[in-house]
Amino acid sequence: MKPFLKYLILFLTYFAFASNSYAQEIGEKFEKEEKIKQEEFPKPALELIKPILKKGKRTRYFKDFDKDTYFFEVKTIYKDEKISIKFHKDGSLLDIEILKEIEELPEEIQKHIQEYFQPNYKKYKLNRIQIQYNREEEYEDGELEIDDDEEYIEEFLEMDLEDLIIKYEIEAEVVDEENERGYFEFLFGAKGKVEQINKIIKRADDNVLY
Repeated sequence: MKPFLKYLILFLTYFAFASNSYAQEIGEKFEKEEKIKQEEFPKPALELIKPILKKGKRTRYFKDFDKDTYFFEVKTIYKDEKISIKFHKDGSLLDIEILKEIEELPEEIQKHIQEYFQPNYKKYKLNRIQIQYNREEEYEDGELEIDDDEEYIEEFLEMDLEDLIIKYEIEAEVVDEENERGYFEFLFGAKGKVEQINKIIKRADDNVLY
C-alpha cells in the first residue's frame, strides 16, 4: 500500500471515530422540578443530613424529574453557602453541590473554563455554576472501595477535600458557529477539563433556586 493512501485511510478512520465520539459526548438532560413537603421526602435521607437541616435557612424540598426517573433534592443556606443535596429515589445520597460565582472558583479553573468556551462558541453566558463534591472512590486489593453515605456527609461537613472528588457543574447558554442557540450543562473535572456535556431539553420556568 502506498504511504499516501495508508495515511489517508488512517486520517479518515480517525476523523470518523472522533466525530462519532463527539456525538456520543453530547447527552440530554430533561429538567423539571416540583416542590414537595418535607413529609414527602425519604426519612433516611432527612436523618442523614440532620446536622445540615438544623442550621439550614430557607430550606426547600423538591422532586426532580429526569426522563424516566426522578430524584429528591434539598436546597438550603448552610453557613452562608447555598447548597443542594440530591438523593436517588430510594433515599441514597447522590451528590452535594454549592452554588458559586465564576470569580469564586480557583483562578486556574477559571482560566480552563474560559479557554474551553472562548474557542468553541461565538457567544456564551454562564448562567449557573456549582462546585460538586463527590464521594471518594479508590481501589483496595483490586476491589473498588466507595465511601458510604455517612462517611460522605462527614467528609463534606469537615470539608475534607483530600477525601472528596471536586467537580464543577455549569449551566450555560451558548451560540455556535452556525448561530444555533442552546442550553447545556457542562461538567468539568478537578483540573478544569470537560468530562460531560448534556443538552438541557426542558427548563421549568418555575424552578426555585434558593
